[in-house]
Amino acid sequence: MRRAAALVALALLAGCAGGGGGSPTEPSEPTPTPGGSAPAGASLFDPSVLHEASLDIDPSAWQALRDNYLSNQYYAANLTVDGVAVRQVGIRSRGEGSRSEEKPGLKVEFDKYVPAQEYYGYKSLVIDNMTQDSSMLRERLSFLVFEAMGIAAPRNAFTRLTVNREYWGLFNLVEPVSKPFLEARLGEKSGTLFDYEWQFPYDFSWLGPATARYVPLPFQPETNEEKPDVAAGLVAFIRAINEEPDATFLAAMAGRLDVDRFLTHLAVENAIAEGDGILGDQGLNNFYLYEYGAKNRFVFIPWDKDSTFRSHAWPLYRNLEENELTRRLAADPAKRRVYADAVVRAAESFVNPRWLTPQLETAYQQIRSAALGDSRKPYTNAQFEGGVSGVRGVIAAREQDIRAQR
Repeated sequence: MRRAAALVALALLAGCAGGGGGSPTEPSEPTPTPGGSAPAGASLFDPSVLHEASLDIDPSAWQALRDNYLSNQYYAANLTVDGVAVRQVGIRSRGEGSRSEEKPGLKVEFDKYVPAQEYYGYKSLVIDNMTQDSSMLRERLSFLVFEAMGIAAPRNAFTRLTVNREYWGLFNLVEPVSKPFLEARLGEKSGTLFDYEWQFPYDFSWLGPATARYVPLPFQPETNEEKPDVAAGLVAFIRAINEEPDATFLAAMAGRLDVDRFLTHLAVENAIAEGDGILGDQGLNNFYLYEYGAKNRFVFIPWDKDSTFRSHAWPLYRNLEENELTRRLAADPAKRRVYADAVVRAAESFVNPRWLTPQLETAYQQIRSAALGDSRKPYTNAQFEGGVSGVRGVIAAREQDIRAQR
């Protein structure tokens, strides 16, 4: 994310969110389903199809959404994807640094005006404008690698978007991390889902026992919001990260986290040269944190991967010491090896020209015409082609860089 823009947007949002609503043995838990299926949304997120989405909205409302793109004000519209219509949905501008007047990213709430209305089993949908990735491919490729490494990630599919029958550009339909995702991918949905919203550089340091220091920002509850103790488990987790004695730290973390899975998540971020994730340059960012129901155990879910494949040369242990949780885990030689081995495994199996380049080329051919015809994207067609070439180059050389460091 562009931090300065994010801070401006978040400051404005606080005042204008109108429209409403807007090696110890580790206990077992439901295993995510790599490449899994949220039961009703398969066709909506079919990656083999360049979808056709259209919005019908009062022109003055669409202009107001654009004029007030830093606001969370909702507007009524009708949405159709591949001929399947849903009426009277709420749409608003979305994103942090990606918010745009010219090419708005959108959040769709299907039940905003029609109670209990759903679309393919979902109550909401993200229509991502991809304004921060000139290749338009980074999130697609990143989530493929997470999935291949056994880390549940949102599904996504490219779409052409028209608004009142005018072509508005190439967008990305992104599966919301919500109860359908949780149930299908993690095996349950009764727990508490936190959306991490970047506010300031944060590294899981202890900020004191006051809940308000953690919730609703930067950890924003998306489920169980009305529970008076919604943040109790989260605060206890962060306290343990900071205050648990070294001798018992791994055992304490194993009770709250699948440590090897978490290290694999970090390893994928490193393999894809992620600069804005859990070990981001500006601290934690771009993830959801789910607390399993009645278990006080957590799992991290990746989100918003448009700042990946930044360079083929990426230090193996980059920023690992800059985060309280990762620093303490990596202090154990065995866990440090788990992490390093997972980076190597990701590179040798997936982040290489043999596996990932065909995925890139298939997606590129699917979107190229729509991307070149997208006159509202904030980069030129030459920059789009250059962005794709840049990602190709990172994929071509990333495995060799990781091998050399190992």
